[in-house]
Amino acid sequence: MIGSPVRQIVISNVSALLVMAGVVLSVVGTVFLAEAVHAAEITRDGSEQHPLQVMLIPADTGADTTLSDFKPVFNAIQENFGLHFELRVGTSYAAVVEGLVAKRVDIAFVGPVTFHQAHRRNAAELLAVAVKHNSSSYRSAIVARRGDESKKLIDLRGKTLALGDINSTSSFRFPLAMLLEAGVDPVLGLKRVVITGSHSNALAALREGHVDAAGCSLDAFEKAINTGSIDAKEFQVIAVSPPIPNPPLVMNPCLTDSVKKQLQEAFEKVHQSPGIRREMIRGYGGDQYERYDINYPQKDFDDAIAQLAPVTPELIGSIIERAASR
Repeated sequence: MIGSPVRQIVISNVSALLVMAGVVLSVVGTVFLAEAVHAAEITRDGSEQHPLQVMLIPADTGADTTLSDFKPVFNAIQENFGLHFELRVGTSYAAVVEGLVAKRVDIAFVGPVTFHQAHRRNAAELLAVAVKHNSSSYRSAIVARRGDESKKLIDLRGKTLALGDINSTSSFRFPLAMLLEAGVDPVLGLKRVVITGSHSNALAALREGHVDAAGCSLDAFEKAINTGSIDAKEFQVIAVSPPIPNPPLVMNPCLTDSVKKQLQEAFEKVHQSPGIRREMIRGYGGDQYERYDINYPQKDFDDAIAQLAPVTPELIGSIIERAASR
């Protein structure tokens, strides 16, 4: 049995943040900002007195489940490597970025786009990427109802599309990039775009007939089929993205070199630790993984982000504006 559990906090007082391709236009909860300056002055070293602050991006499964997914790994690191943590779930992807920038967060689990947003503000560097079947990648998908005329992306012209969070790599950014590559203007070429806030909400909008297609991760679509919330006989994938690096664990550059080395060693070896079973190593939405790779190349993330270059801040702003006017 793994030792005493790490402490956990669910962030509930951070207001929604609007991020347009990494430029954060935000109003952040009063408590979050009030503590930011003070927190930046604290030297957190992973001791029991100064635990490292961990923030996780919100998942469709909810804050409690997200915490439960990650607690076993952090508990094992605490037990076997002596580092202490406090786990939190952010209310949005943007809240996690702001937590890193404000030095309120030492370690974060983020999506590739969210990592890029924090990295270019000198607030995040790679710690580890989860591995399953010798792969550290996933894919975005656009899903449509079987039997209608939408069999290719070009067929979505004049149709309606549901997307997830505006900072989501696979439920927002890559679906837009795939449409643009296929010659479909997401602003002028679609009848309507619905921003639902999550993978599951986008799929639900499709299932209920509110839209003609939905953008989500391929994993989210397969999970929806496995849980019965989506009928595979009624819906089909009409486009899949190239491989995208798995959502990484990142660390704040303000950490000392000593703490960084301890974290790297811990995540490299945690899958071999006593009391850890393979099913305890989880990622976004509770997906199971085998181990962590601490040598995953930054270039792979840079290459993935480069594919999103056509999804400009101006395009995202136009989509948000048009979606809000409906």
